[in-house]
Amino acid sequence: MMYLIVFAFLFSGCTANKEADSLIQKACKDASTSPGGDMIPHFEKVCIETLKENSKSQNARTLGDLIIVGANNAISNLTNVKRMVEKIIKEKKYKNSLTKKLLEECLKLYSNSFKLLTSGLNYVKIRNFVKATEVFLDAEDGPAFCGLKFNGDNQQISPVKEENIFLMTMLLIPESFAMEASHDQKLK
Repeated sequence: MMYLIVFAFLFSGCTANKEADSLIQKACKDASTSPGGDMIPHFEKVCIETLKENSKSQNARTLGDLIIVGANNAISNLTNVKRMVEKIIKEKKYKNSLTKKLLEECLKLYSNSFKLLTSGLNYVKIRNFVKATEVFLDAEDGPAFCGLKFNGDNQQISPVKEENIFLMTMLLIPESFAMEASHDQKLK
């Protein structure tokens, strides 16, 4: 009898993992052909890898569940980039005062993106995917505008350029998923 219980538990765990993996694969494939995802090289691969790295993704059964995992991944990544910028400023590891000023402006933009991501998560939890999409889209402005501050005109290069680009990809994941969920919701 005990063997049957253990077998049933293991079988249900394997089935659940296959279901979550299938959901992740499909969602990331769809997101890679949506506006934004289609412009980022290897978006589908990054999407799948980052979601699978988060153990909570194995509990995902719906696109709404994946939006939450993706948004939490984006928040975590945003927090890490923000800490890097704070450390650069604190340790004075910037080239000049203009770089410092631009990094301080980036911190404000990142803080706003953090608030927007948190707000977007709240909309997902009440299944308002249309509003979640709008808010996640606005959250993408932070790293985008931060990147634009460092340009050829002012001869500045961001010390977190690569991290900022990756952050924009991470923000696009929950936004793309929310857009798909809002579309699905409208069809029902």
